[in-house]
Amino acid sequence: MRIELASLEGSDGKFAVEYDPGQLTLNDERVRLAQPLSATGRVRQLKGKVEVTGQISTRAQVECDRCLKFVELPVDAKFNVEYVTPQTYEASPAAELNETDMSLSVFDGKAIDIDELVGEQLLLALPSRVLCRESCKGLCPLCGNDRNLKDCACESTEIDPRWGALKELVNGK
Repeated sequence: MRIELASLEGSDGKFAVEYDPGQLTLNDERVRLAQPLSATGRVRQLKGKVEVTGQISTRAQVECDRCLKFVELPVDAKFNVEYVTPQTYEASPAAELNETDMSLSVFDGKAIDIDELVGEQLLLALPSRVLCRESCKGLCPLCGNDRNLKDCACESTEIDPRWGALKELVNGK
């Protein structure tokens, strides 16, 4: 869904859209929607920029970082993103980034891609590390078996190569 800025004149700029699982393109193959995602918000033109505020709500399935099984998580997040044209961005003085700059995006000056914005906000709302449970044992690095289901007979005596030289000194080689 694209919102053309020319169509905002004379309207309140509100939008509401719902995405079925598989309909929204996410830039992370470890994440998928477990139920429809609803996004509501408002687009406002301000002096030299466009502000988009809103909220997303859904349930997402994310792979466990240890065993790769999907974990279902609720997502309910608000967002506030400012868009500026490339000319406005280049004209702004160079300075150290602060927290408000992290919600600044550059766009073509004609339209805002709500699909892309919603996909970004979904990924930002998810935790950076996901575990199916705190005691998850993960996958065996040698045979690939799920250690939560059964223990394997693989020996994991792999030593970090950065410590290999130290081991040789201790063993007298």
